[in-house]
Amino acid sequence: MQKKVAAFHDISGFGRCALTIALPVLSACGLYCCPVPSAVLSGHTAYPNVTFRDLTDDIDDFIRSWNEIGVRLDGVYSGYLGSERQVRQVRALRETCGRPECMLIVDPVMGDNGKAYSIVSNESYITAVRSLCAGADIITPNQTECALLLGRAPTQYTDSRESALDDMKRLVDKGAKRVVVTGMSEGEQLGAGFYDGVTGESGFIFHRRVPAYFPGTGDLFTSVLTGALLGRECCTLASAVEKAANFVMECADYTMRQGTPNLEGVQFEKLLGRLIPEE
Repeated sequence: MQKKVAAFHDISGFGRCALTIALPVLSACGLYCCPVPSAVLSGHTAYPNVTFRDLTDDIDDFIRSWNEIGVRLDGVYSGYLGSERQVRQVRALRETCGRPECMLIVDPVMGDNGKAYSIVSNESYITAVRSLCAGADIITPNQTECALLLGRAPTQYTDSRESALDDMKRLVDKGAKRVVVTGMSEGEQLGAGFYDGVTGESGFIFHRRVPAYFPGTGDLFTSVLTGALLGRECCTLASAVEKAANFVMECADYTMRQGTPNLEGVQFEKLLGRLIPEE
């Protein structure tokens, strides 16, 4: 039976990120992607003067309606959450519509490159996100977010494998079952580390750094990871991390060759066929 995954994200009309990435990627992986739009924007927030409509007030009824029609989810995948109420709604969605084995994947979007987003100035919001991560099957913070989850300043991280592994183990001790830390640097390479608190397996995947910054690559990574873990292939965490890292690098490399504006994000559309599982 085809698995159903709710993607709890905002949607931007322009600039590849959030739902405009999660929907096609999870679908290509063979999953039934059920979007829960938390907000609608004209473009992602790296663009100036974007329009923004918050949909928080609609989500409780959204969940109630799904429950009434018998929606039962195999996974809930959340990205940027704009308020403590939305954090609670992610948990409510899983509790109300999730199957007993429903997997919760949390990308705790709170900052990047040593800088926290403005919403993180609200300590109660950080506490809510930490609580959500503590009940998650998988979390995918970048290094900035990892520091924030552990109560440190967003700049207090290092790129060493030893310190990253120690941080991941600490996050597992706080309740997350599996942790993947993205955005690690090692010389001229960029990559991710993972720690499986269930099996004790850990490792790191690094690739040649593409010399450009593209918004939305974190969303792309976690979407591919989710698709690999819940799709027909049912990958191990190690192979899912490798698949996600490979795909992001391939898309970034392809986009560089096309020469399109970086703010539009990476061109993944022509490469989606690589994610389609074999029959």
